[in-house]
Amino acid sequence: MTEKANENSEKAQFEGVIENGKVILSDKGAIEEFYNSSYIGTLEESENNGSKLVLDPIEVLLLSERNRILLWKDNDHSKPLYDFERLLTYFTQFDHRLWQKYIIYMDLRKRGYIVRPGYGEGIDFLVYKRGSDFEKDSAKYLIYPVFEGDPVELKELDRMSRVALSSRKSLIVATVDRLSKPIYYSVNKFEIINKVNLNGEKYAR
Repeated sequence: MTEKANENSEKAQFEGVIENGKVILSDKGAIEEFYNSSYIGTLEESENNGSKLVLDPIEVLLLSERNRILLWKDNDHSKPLYDFERLLTYFTQFDHRLWQKYIIYMDLRKRGYIVRPGYGEGIDFLVYKRGSDFEKDSAKYLIYPVFEGDPVELKELDRMSRVALSSRKSLIVATVDRLSKPIYYSVNKFEIINKVNLNGEKYAR
């Protein structure tokens, strides 16, 4: 799926409710436009046997930037509407790397990829080929964001590499430079081999 050129044009806005660090949309029009057409959000069963759309913070930021979602502080219409900056501040309390992840997320979407939430534990995004159906097709890439100030142990990278190999997907390490530009590194195979040097100390290569 590619991003539409007229995404900034005037379109319907949908009200959401903030719950436990996510946003819930119940409007059928929102489900059709965001989930069915743009692959945004996750469908879950609602209490009235219908469906509700659950948005992760990154997806909320995307829809806020496009002026497609309405959210009020404390879900109270008598209080101010959230704008993009206030939403970013609010959701950053749950993930201090949210802004950097959003930069990667938006860059991948602008490149025409379908981007879905990952497995967790480091794999933040699943990326599908252009034109894929994420409900039927398998993801092609696992995106593992790594940022300055958050060192990654070699054994953790080794574990991620094994997860990718076992699922027949490509592991991509993504980072953001000081100019807020995303950079991607392909990890085809990563192994840690313990050896013992002459002093009896183990080291890895």
